[in-house]
Amino acid sequence: MSRSRPAFTLIELLVVIAIVAVLIGLLLPAVQKVREAAARLRCQNNLKQIGLGLHGFESAHGRFPPGARDPRPDSAPGPGWGWAVFILPFVEQPALHARIDPHNTLPGAGSDTPAPTADTLTALPIYRCPSDPGPNTNANYDGHATASYRGVGWGRPKTAPGPKGLMITDLADPTGVLFRNSRVRVADVTDGLSGTLFVTEVCLDERRDRWGGVWAGATRKDAYGLWISGAFWAVDEGPFRLNGPDKWAACGPHPGGVGVLLGDGSARLVRDAADPRVPADLATRAGGEVAAVE
Repeated sequence: MSRSRPAFTLIELLVVIAIVAVLIGLLLPAVQKVREAAARLRCQNNLKQIGLGLHGFESAHGRFPPGARDPRPDSAPGPGWGWAVFILPFVEQPALHARIDPHNTLPGAGSDTPAPTADTLTALPIYRCPSDPGPNTNANYDGHATASYRGVGWGRPKTAPGPKGLMITDLADPTGVLFRNSRVRVADVTDGLSGTLFVTEVCLDERRDRWGGVWAGATRKDAYGLWISGAFWAVDEGPFRLNGPDKWAACGPHPGGVGVLLGDGSARLVRDAADPRVPADLATRAGGEVAAVE
């Protein structure tokens, strides 16, 4: 006499499938949280390494690097290598620094819109947040390699609407640390290194109309002016606040805040719920404000 083999009934199979679906639904958010925590940790480590690079340059030269180097007169500025290029020897990229030779050259030999080269197309993990959704090259800045970090050149700048968006009008009075031809020393940061923003996150996110940056520097001059926002820009408590509405505002891909680097080398996440006046105070090197990131 043959025996029938035991088998799952349709109801039992549906129950198992439902249990598996519930488990997946419970596990996915947890996995995403772990991934985001790991990405945020790597991003903070990038900022800390950048801080070490900035201080390595300062120790070697007696000042922090320029936000962008441009030997041309103030009345006729042009593209120039950015601070991220100058600290390459201090972030384990001496060969790339030597090929670019930023102290003696200009992007594109001084052309107004230098094309990308093999060097400026180099994707450097230290300059990219792993959560940044953008591609490795930034079409907003002529296709040079994307950067997720940008220097702070102003706090609360004077602005006016321009053909491409909100523009800074007081270019001759930068109040931050990293700006065109800056030569800021530690002694010039009278608000204190722990009370001054040096670098903020910036993401390349087409869905949010966020333009990101490029580590090569200020890489374009056209009818609209010199595009310094690829290398350094401003922080205020209005459109240029952290995660503010302007396309060039500092922004982060992490939920709930923006990563920043303070002058003492510490990396913090400024929460969206924080008072926007605090980062605006921190953006100036000698404003006399008393502010701290909690």
